[in-house]
Amino acid sequence: MSSKRFEALVVDYGGVLTTPLHEAMIGFCEEVGIELQDLARAALGVYYGGEDDLVVAFETGRMSEEDFSHAFARRLTEQTGVEISHEGLVGRMFAGMELATPMLTAVEVARRAGLKTGLLSNSWGTELYSRDALEGLFDAVVISGEVGMRKPDPEIFGLAVERLGVSATECVFVDDHPGHLTAAEEAGMTTVLHKTPAETISQLEELLGVDLH
Repeated sequence: MSSKRFEALVVDYGGVLTTPLHEAMIGFCEEVGIELQDLARAALGVYYGGEDDLVVAFETGRMSEEDFSHAFARRLTEQTGVEISHEGLVGRMFAGMELATPMLTAVEVARRAGLKTGLLSNSWGTELYSRDALEGLFDAVVISGEVGMRKPDPEIFGLAVERLGVSATECVFVDDHPGHLTAAEEAGMTTVLHKTPAETISQLEELLGVDLH
């Protein structure tokens, strides 16, 4: 076990505390009859070096879900030639996303062991969060649409550690997007790239010196 002392565990939501996002996206694509690559191009370009005022505005709470759904449905329709309804679009896109129980348990056990716990998430609206399941798990919750900033902005990492009352160097941060981990490392955090719950929990146990099962 690591001898380094960490005071806090911070985790992403979608794709870390839930099943992989791409699995939900595949289900949506099959439902509406479009290719996954087209949905990824429309939704995720900003996560891979592109610019996307629409997604950024939605993730930072500057655009309502209703307005975003209309605009994003138009984008998908134009890019694919398939008529996409805006009705309940965000919920439909992520309908297949389920909670990852082993990760929720790991966070709960870490908190019981005396670590502070934080949620740091880029949001597509606020309805996708299972608030009942998250109740009591976290000392600090930072959701992009509620705070007006998003990963990988340095300020959102600063806000997370401020709310936890620790320094960045005392935090381990788990995310499934390498770009967010780079930003977290630049802020001073130790990071874990999430691939599967088993791999992540093993790495966290090594770092934190806590049995998380």
